[in-house]
Amino acid sequence: MMTRQLATCCAAALFAALPSFAVNDAVEDTSLAAKSCRLVFSGYEGGKTLKDFPALVKIPDGLTGFDYKDAAPDGRDVSFFGADGKPLACEIDTWDPEGVSYVWVRVPELTMTTAITVKWGIKPSNHQTVNLSNSAWNDDYLAVWHFSKFRNGVTIDSKNGLAAKLMGKDTRKFIHAPAYIGKGYYSASRTTKEGPYLVVPDDERWTAYAKTGCLTVSFMVNSNMEPDNEKETHHARIVCNKADFGDTKGFEIAVAGGERVWSCGQGRENFWYDTDKHGGMDKYCFRDGWAYVTVTFDGSKGESAIYFNGRLAASRKGAAYAPTVTGLPLTIGHFSEALVYERQANEEYFCGYLDEMRLAKLALSPDRIRADYLTLTRPTQFAVAEGGKVASVLTRRLASGDTPPIVPHVGSWRGVNAVSMFYAPWNVTDECAYGRHLESEFALFKKLGLNFARLPIDYRFFVSADDWEHWLEDGLEKVDAAVEYGRKYGIHVNLCLYRAPGKVEYPGEKGTNAVTSDPVALEAFKRIWREFARRYKGIPNSELSFNLVNEPTFPEKAYIRVFGETVDEIHTVDPGRFIILDGNQCATKPVPHFFNVPLTGQSFRGYAPHTFSHYGVWYGGHPNVKPRWPNGPDDKEMQWVPQGQADMLAKQDCIPKGYPVMIGEFGCYADMDHASCLKWMESGFREWKKRGYGWAIWDYDGPFGFVDSRRRDAEYIEVDGRKIDMKMLELLRQK
Repeated sequence: MMTRQLATCCAAALFAALPSFAVNDAVEDTSLAAKSCRLVFSGYEGGKTLKDFPALVKIPDGLTGFDYKDAAPDGRDVSFFGADGKPLACEIDTWDPEGVSYVWVRVPELTMTTAITVKWGIKPSNHQTVNLSNSAWNDDYLAVWHFSKFRNGVTIDSKNGLAAKLMGKDTRKFIHAPAYIGKGYYSASRTTKEGPYLVVPDDERWTAYAKTGCLTVSFMVNSNMEPDNEKETHHARIVCNKADFGDTKGFEIAVAGGERVWSCGQGRENFWYDTDKHGGMDKYCFRDGWAYVTVTFDGSKGESAIYFNGRLAASRKGAAYAPTVTGLPLTIGHFSEALVYERQANEEYFCGYLDEMRLAKLALSPDRIRADYLTLTRPTQFAVAEGGKVASVLTRRLASGDTPPIVPHVGSWRGVNAVSMFYAPWNVTDECAYGRHLESEFALFKKLGLNFARLPIDYRFFVSADDWEHWLEDGLEKVDAAVEYGRKYGIHVNLCLYRAPGKVEYPGEKGTNAVTSDPVALEAFKRIWREFARRYKGIPNSELSFNLVNEPTFPEKAYIRVFGETVDEIHTVDPGRFIILDGNQCATKPVPHFFNVPLTGQSFRGYAPHTFSHYGVWYGGHPNVKPRWPNGPDDKEMQWVPQGQADMLAKQDCIPKGYPVMIGEFGCYADMDHASCLKWMESGFREWKKRGYGWAIWDYDGPFGFVDSRRRDAEYIEVDGRKIDMKMLELLRQK
């Protein structure tokens, strides 16, 4: 057993032997030309100003124009300055000139409009190694473990120099592995009777929370813990200073089976948050994925709370939930006196990843906790680099102010569906769906004389399937880029959720139409559109519109409720945004309720009759005789083809003249003879033009389209290495 005195002495000796973190004390040498980038914290969502906020800067992605060759090999010349020109304290978490680097910077006052400047290539007149209390972490923090540096089984915290020492029967199970930010702690122990854990001495440098009556513990976790059986789960201790679950002093925070966050104070006074909240749909849990967990205790209120991914998840009132000092060391990944209390072997060790663990001697505010989550998970969206690919959209949005409430000329839209985000990258099941170069597509659209691109998107492209509040930064950047490419090439961008929380497309996928009945799914759906409304506010409707979800088939009352609430949410954030609703019953039936809702239009399908447009597709139906466009009125056998078009159009006769309408998808599969396909399209275009509709062909690039369509009886010309069916294109782009 490690005694308190021995643990303290070990930690002190090891800390003295290790190099401290270098913090840039930047004094600019004006004789050298520096490169710089301005960061605006437009990703902050809170309403209150935050003091001394530790923001994460991701390099090179988060800086415009940054190149490692322009900076010092160790990154020591990367320096930060406030709006007043004064240097800001910062700390290099991870520096990798061959990959991704991370730097923490203390922002004195954080709001949505706060701006700081980053400079590199300058030579500070001195690079002092300062006391860690003057780093990116102010005196509110008791300890900050990045787990980025281990030496001889010890990692040092960035605030007070507290050593977390590797212990356990089999420390070989510990791996200093790539984690969420750089490297982190990973325990590969699959058995609860052996394995690694970390011990931190019971030291007044971190037990100061006892004097304030307040404590916040936060960490990134990716749990590999699984249930033992249907009745029992492993309770893996993340942070603990107890010797036993029922001890009258101390505290512990655990995860249970990867599906529960558990907090326990004095004795067995505990509460938890179950992360499985979707009733069998996309699982809102953190097994096999990272989550950000924060547990607070506010002594003034006698209240403890659990936050999951930056949102309040559960709370309890009562003094018994308060964390107290026990005289035992703090452990990470095990009970505090683990070497003695092996009797609870089925619920002690943690298996999985840990990163960015912090202890603070106050109960952080909800705004602060949310901001911590955002800067960790969306660093380049939280601190937006001016001139960068994200800033080109966001900075323009901020500068433009409100979106002018002008309905665009929908009847002039002639374009395509561009499906590069049709599936999430990890869910590719169609060869035509992913991997295209987005800017090349927009450049081609302009060259071909088109002006509209509908982007059907799988929401899992930019939102975690495991956590509907967790944004995926890379996916958001691609949506941002598409909006900007539209502006660059003069193509109207129509953002559409092809798959949405609670609304996926095919039978067998979980959550089909559940957005109409599950309030969690509906809130997640509205959250996405609120974010897009906030993100692109100020971009005119001539450049950008929203198409809420693809082809709903809802009870009409549910349709009106779901889309009515969502339209209201968007217009609360951006009152001027134009919104398109796909008609009900797979975009075939108009919904009159919305004819009088300002800044809305409706979209329909041009696949009529379906057995003609989809002839040859496995799900398209198989008529006894191959369809063709009729050879005049005497061709009785094929009159059902134009009649099918007429029947579809008749459903739209209730639409008032002048109401914005779009044919959001149409097309004819390549197995149809080319001449019949063109005559069918020409008939449809003629009727749509009479009614003032715009149109967009389904996937332009493939068997429904006019680029590389593999139609054997079509003539092609080559444009930028692509085979273009010019007869179809000329019909498509007619004014």
